[in-house]
Amino acid sequence: MVVLVSIDGLRPDAIAAAPMPNLLDLRSMARYTLGARTVMPSVTLPCHTSMVRGVDVPRHGITSNVFTPLARPVPSIFDLATRFGRRCGAFMNWGPLRDLYDPESVVTAQFQRDALRPEGDAWVVERFLAAPELDFAFVYLGHTDEAGHDFGWMSEGYLRAAAHADACLGRVLGTLGPLDTVLVLSDHGGHDRGHGTDMAEDMTIPWFLAGPGISAGEIPEQVRIFDTAPTLAAALGLPPLREWDGVSRIPSR
Repeated sequence: MVVLVSIDGLRPDAIAAAPMPNLLDLRSMARYTLGARTVMPSVTLPCHTSMVRGVDVPRHGITSNVFTPLARPVPSIFDLATRFGRRCGAFMNWGPLRDLYDPESVVTAQFQRDALRPEGDAWVVERFLAAPELDFAFVYLGHTDEAGHDFGWMSEGYLRAAAHADACLGRVLGTLGPLDTVLVLSDHGGHDRGHGTDMAEDMTIPWFLAGPGISAGEIPEQVRIFDTAPTLAAALGLPPLREWDGVSRIPSR
């Protein structure tokens, strides 16, 4: 199985400050960077659209948290995987992410509008743990971002939410075996009580990839959030789509 975990609003410097021991442990065995770059505007739906559709904002055209139909549709990693017979699932606590994929591209989609509380992230993980067997799963934890808006990025309340997200991540990681691959990242960072600018605090994200045949170590090249989709495709043994701007960050053998 390949699992994509998105911790909304997680700044790289929060990982040690919270602290987030599960993510720190994952880093020791992952191909990773603490300096990956998201897209502008650095807000949730445009960033996740680039994450799973493999293209920058000018190509997909989503510029706010309100979805508009794509003038030239770009298939997502869900759509590609389904085309090749893979079973996909999505587990999330923020509703607009329903537009990340064609409705027929998931065999299960679990949603509860509950990102305002840490219990909402725990609910997402419970639904992932109870899901049928999947080839690709998307796990979205939204509370860290909500805490940033409520208390301010890097505040005590924000770091507490990040630590809770890490505990949720630990439960996900605990279900994975030696043949499974996991990619953990954020969609954007934040500053003060907001995000959406081209400031480094908003644009810089963590990006951790671990799985069979993936050597641990820091990635020297600049990673972009739209490299995520082709990387997941490679992990699933699928060819990348020619429409995608991103590149796989799994080294060629």
